[in-house]
Amino acid sequence: MKKLLIATAIAAASFTTASQACTSIAWNTDFGTLTTRTNDWVESTSPILGTIKAGSERLMHGVKGHGTTYETQYDILAILSYGGLVHDGVNSEGLQVNTMYYAPMNMQDTGTDTISQLALGEYLIANYANVEEVVENIQNLQTEMASHPSLPNAPAFHWALTDKTGDRVVIEHDKDGVSIYRGDDAMIMTNQPSQQSHIDAWNSASGKITKTWSEADFGSTGNTNPRDRFLHASYFSEQLVQPSSSVNGMMKLATTVFRIPHDAANREVNGEMAGYATEWSLTQNLNSGDAVWEYLWGDTWSNVKFNFYEVLESGKDIHFEMDSANLAGDITQQIIASGK
Repeated sequence: MKKLLIATAIAAASFTTASQACTSIAWNTDFGTLTTRTNDWVESTSPILGTIKAGSERLMHGVKGHGTTYETQYDILAILSYGGLVHDGVNSEGLQVNTMYYAPMNMQDTGTDTISQLALGEYLIANYANVEEVVENIQNLQTEMASHPSLPNAPAFHWALTDKTGDRVVIEHDKDGVSIYRGDDAMIMTNQPSQQSHIDAWNSASGKITKTWSEADFGSTGNTNPRDRFLHASYFSEQLVQPSSSVNGMMKLATTVFRIPHDAANREVNGEMAGYATEWSLTQNLNSGDAVWEYLWGDTWSNVKFNFYEVLESGKDIHFEMDSANLAGDITQQIIASGK
């Protein structure tokens, strides 16, 4: 019971202080545009792989009783958590969104026609086919911060969107407006402070590196905070050479992400040191549809693969538990067979 209370307390604290969670990296290769991300959190999010069909009516605020609705334009396959919120997803056109925690998020608009931070990532891949369309429209979207009944405080996010052409953008809602980072400035995303702060830190550190080798000082203390994870990913991803295959490239990219060890110290809560860890990772090829999912929580340690385009093309309504300890190998057909 004591451990449960501590976990609940740190979960609450994570939504009100500078929580450190998640890393996303993209890499354009001869075998397609590859992405990898971790989900680093204080508890299991009970991830569900689910479909949202084109023409579906969805909530602008992500929760019932708030805001209005909209109709989706594209099919989506997504990792859903906390009651069906799109945590990470890709649409039928090959546009992907990674949603990650970002404490400084600031949304000032109000009204029933606004889009909340709980639904914005979903809305973008539900309505736009590529990064260019997102960039053309993002400044015109009215956004509002909303609470969620399953969470102690309203969460704050920023978003990385990548399409199969290799275009990528990081979007942050700051006090002075929407900040957009595109291309090379968007290839790596962690958490707060701003993307620009991380870019500046890497530019400063990399300018001091005289030799790339195992003893090089690239500015990281080797700890789990967002700054160190950004520096880690920048240093090692820049050393990647063209892969020999899609699988080889996905494997290489996945190894450049800093994973949070289980039981790693995070912060003190009520006099007890509480931790967080990498719950899951997802690596994808946005051109071929290949995906590798690894889940690491509790008594479950699984590594499986599936093809998200095949799942989308099946036309099935999917609601598939991704934290099952019984998953193994290629689960594409298992996912499809589970649908209706």
